Amino acid sequence: METNEIVFGKEHPDIARNLNNLGRAFKEMGDYDGAKTKLVQSLQMKEKRYGEVHINLVPTLMNLGDLFNLTKQPQRAKDILTRGLKICEKRIGMKHPDTAKLLRLLGNSFYLMGDLATSEKLLNKSLDILEEVYDKDHPFYFSYTCRFWAPVLGPLVRESFSFRLFSNTHITVN
Repeated sequence: METNEIVFGKEHPDIARNLNNLGRAFKEMGDYDGAKTKLVQSLQMKEKRYGEVHINLVPTLMNLGDLFNLTKQPQRAKDILTRGLKICEKRIGMKHPDTAKLLRLLGNSFYLMGDLATSEKLLNKSLDILEEVYDKDHPFYFSYTCRFWAPVLGPLVRESFSFRLFSNTHITVN
């Protein structure tokens, strides 16, 4: 990153993207304070360059929202993710994988806040988008749905959602 700063300057979009990627890496390693620092820096740089409602803000907003969910701050996550969802609705529409991801993360926020009905609604809406965008046999569709939804669904949601999720696959769920 230091090389990029020297070559491109500290305000270049690649620096903001690198900060976002570093924030995501810190989050995955469990360094939530480091992640927040890098993600906030990335978001501030992007806002300065692109304004408040540019599509390039969305990846950082998703990572910040996910971080706030992981650190049990679902209301903060909800606010950040709602902002990202509004940008997606306006710029790329509701039938896009990024919109589906935002809906999933927002569903996780509502789950953490105890609103299981809203959580299920958002998760199913996200799944509906993915089913339109990807064939159910597509590797991305299957890995996305299994990896991110199954662990977060509560007991009240799990049975009906799991049935829908796995009813059209070739895998047996025990």
